[in-house]
Amino acid sequence: MYKFAAVGEEASVFGFRALGVDVFVVKDEDDAASVLEKARKGGYAVIFVTEQVAKAVPDVIEGFQDAPLPAVLIIPGVGGSLGLASQRMKRIVEKAVGADILFQERG
Repeated sequence: MYKFAAVGEEASVFGFRALGVDVFVVKDEDDAASVLEKARKGGYAVIFVTEQVAKAVPDVIEGFQDAPLPAVLIIPGVGGSLGLASQRMKRIVEKAVGADILFQERG
């Protein structure tokens, strides 16, 4: 059975425990890369990462991109959305389809 993890600030990821998700709390930006590496080695299929953590270590997040597992999903934290998740989704769709079909502005 696949495992799930949530990585981020305690207030943002604590609720995932109620769903049976393993929680990794990031205390500061310096801690983010080591916590994500620990999650990577933990055999997880899906890792939820708050936007604040993703913003702190974009190179680490991009390092997950080429592997089939774990899938890294960027989620907003308790402070609200920074727009990172939608930007990442736009890049993924553009790469797959060859055009921006999700976020086109209407004139």
